[in-house]
Amino acid sequence: MARRQEPLFTVDGIGRVTSWSAAAARRFAHGEEAALGRPADALIRSAALGPDPAGGDPGLLAVPLEEDGAWALYAQPRGPQGLDAAIEDALLRALLSESQLSIVVLDTDLRLVRVSMATQALRRPGADIMGKRVDEAYPLDRPQEELAVLERVLSTGEPVYSRLVGTAVAGRTGRRFFSASAFRLSRPAGEVIGVAVTLLDVTRRERDHVRRQAVSRVRQEVGRSLGLARTCEDLAGALVPEFADIVLVALAEQVTAGDNPPSMPADPAALLLRTVAVQGRADGADGRKTGGADHAEDGGRGGDGADGADAGDAPGIEWIEAVGDIGDIGDVEAVERESSFAQAVTEGRPVLRTTRRAAHLLDLPAHDEILRAAGAHSMVVIPLAVRGRLLGLAVAVRTGDSARYLRADLAAAEEIGLHTALCLENARRSAVARVIASTVQRRFLPERPRSALGVETAFVALSPPSRKGAWFDVIPLSGARCALATGEIGRGGTASLTAMGRLRTTLRALADLELQPDEVLARLSDTVAGIPSDAALPEETGALSVACTYGVYDPATSVFTVSCAGQPAPRVIAPDGGVVRLGEAVGPRLGGEGMEPFGMVTHSVPHGATLLLASADFDEVLDSGGELRQALRTSGSVQDLANALFVKLAPQPGRSGTAMLARTNRLGTDRTIAWELPAADEAASKARRLTRQWLRDRSATVTAETVESAELLVSELVTNAVRYGAPPITLRLTLNDALTVEVRDHRTATPSIRHARVTDEGGRGLLIVSHLSGKWGTRRVEEGKAVWAEQSMT
Repeated sequence: MARRQEPLFTVDGIGRVTSWSAAAARRFAHGEEAALGRPADALIRSAALGPDPAGGDPGLLAVPLEEDGAWALYAQPRGPQGLDAAIEDALLRALLSESQLSIVVLDTDLRLVRVSMATQALRRPGADIMGKRVDEAYPLDRPQEELAVLERVLSTGEPVYSRLVGTAVAGRTGRRFFSASAFRLSRPAGEVIGVAVTLLDVTRRERDHVRRQAVSRVRQEVGRSLGLARTCEDLAGALVPEFADIVLVALAEQVTAGDNPPSMPADPAALLLRTVAVQGRADGADGRKTGGADHAEDGGRGGDGADGADAGDAPGIEWIEAVGDIGDIGDVEAVERESSFAQAVTEGRPVLRTTRRAAHLLDLPAHDEILRAAGAHSMVVIPLAVRGRLLGLAVAVRTGDSARYLRADLAAAEEIGLHTALCLENARRSAVARVIASTVQRRFLPERPRSALGVETAFVALSPPSRKGAWFDVIPLSGARCALATGEIGRGGTASLTAMGRLRTTLRALADLELQPDEVLARLSDTVAGIPSDAALPEETGALSVACTYGVYDPATSVFTVSCAGQPAPRVIAPDGGVVRLGEAVGPRLGGEGMEPFGMVTHSVPHGATLLLASADFDEVLDSGGELRQALRTSGSVQDLANALFVKLAPQPGRSGTAMLARTNRLGTDRTIAWELPAADEAASKARRLTRQWLRDRSATVTAETVESAELLVSELVTNAVRYGAPPITLRLTLNDALTVEVRDHRTATPSIRHARVTDEGGRGLLIVSHLSGKWGTRRVEEGKAVWAEQSMT
């Protein structure tokens, strides 16, 4: 484009003349002195443009300068007079009659004065729109917002580019979307005469955007939960209202029942579907199917930067969280063989069904009347299948003036179905794992701690024990003693529960060996350290860390011996409410790398006291809130105390942990007795006499046969102690469900059974003991050993 070397004149950022050439003085009939500092538009309007010396009609070309807001204006010659007018007329006719670009010309009242032929897609069929205001002529989605934008263009002259405008034309298929740009029209003298609007049909682009957004929302929102029902609800919520007006999600009955899903291709005749989630939107209002009506073609908002409120806030929209009329949650329906449902589960791909008549069935016979009333016109049936298994179906329905589903929607539907099916499969597997974990937990744990002769027990759980692999146990030992054990694995899951079962089995075996609590924990720690190396935890990573408390209570002496590994020290709650901590018993968690020994403490427990063995989080709650002291004021039995603690702690958010309570009892002389015997040959006869007399005094519960067998047991055990032990020798009898005979001496060497030969004079004592008793054993005591035998009372 030709331009002179020097500009005619220059202006600053507000349009005032800053330089004025001689050519400008000749052309506009104003001298330099009169022009400088004046508004340029006033000088130009006040003078008729004369002919350009170069020939042709004059014109002006504005070029920005480097200075902020400054412009230089050059003379721009045009073609011979009349030629430009012809070109402009031809261009205008072509744009209005032949171009695919829709053009609408409005006057200052925003009434239509000229429209192009391409605007027919915007019109109501047969409607007379000329002279009408734009919101009356066209069915705009948001007429008030569009009017406000056009009025702003009229008043400010600032154009708007690429604003997304939606329309819904009655009698046409679905909504259409246009990228609109608006410009103010002015006469040469500056008089505003109207607005020109250009519209480019971007419906296909917006529908593609809807599909991409639907897939993106499903990937983002579906799968955040491992619950089957929640996953289905998330799918429905992600698709409504942008991708569908109504969504129904149904799972195969086998999936909801916890069985394996049917194989693909599924047999429709054998398939039952249970409705799990339904969500929809009442017909009528915004038809927002674009993933955001303000989405501009260039990826941003409209050029004015103030497109108004989001379409989701438009009035008149009724959101329905659960469309009860469409499907009741829990309904079970069979699949008709000739339906699109059957086609979807057989072919394993989404199926599109559309109808031009609202009365046409949409393969939902039970809900056909409701769908007809809602104006349902198309639906997509999406099979939810993965790894050759069918988990269910999702049905997306569009109604009213929403765009009909097209075959182009099937690819997005297939992605949605695949992602959802994968999430459902994960949820199903998780549910199976939870069932297994729950079953393992119930099998591994008694329904409540068993009470032994010397203790009454209760259990408190502020969170499910399976969450951290928590367990508890009451293990009967010889002489009416009992072992109390609690523990937890630092993580939940089936594998951890399996490890918990191994540890409980090991712990019971170690308890039967009559080891001291610290030695039991040391051996159990070795077991824990070896579990990861033999792949016992396929779903876990890292070394297993276990906390455990193990203690032994002797009701004959009221002595409690305990050792802790990674758990707080037990509390001894006296009958008067006083609380004592056994702090010296605390040691490291099981399975650690260090060689730090486990502490052990022996404490004399008053009759009627309560032992409290708690996990770390439960113990922290007791320390911080004083709930234990409050519960002690109202508690009666040990179960009452457990209930009081649960009532006070469970309702408070964030509280977790487990605890076992054991109310101790001391055995009276009617249940246990001990005698010190001389280390001489007459010790056996004296022991028999004392035993016979004590048992006969309890003839109501002890039979004569039991007395005779007990005399033999006492005779053999005392004789062994006299011959191979060291004084002093003590005989103790304990009467429980069985009769326990226990002989103590101060020698640590333990006896063993020896099968004597016929010619041997001795060596048959323990063999006789093993035949007469149900079980027998030895254990270490403070200054020696104890040999015991347990005899059945029946």
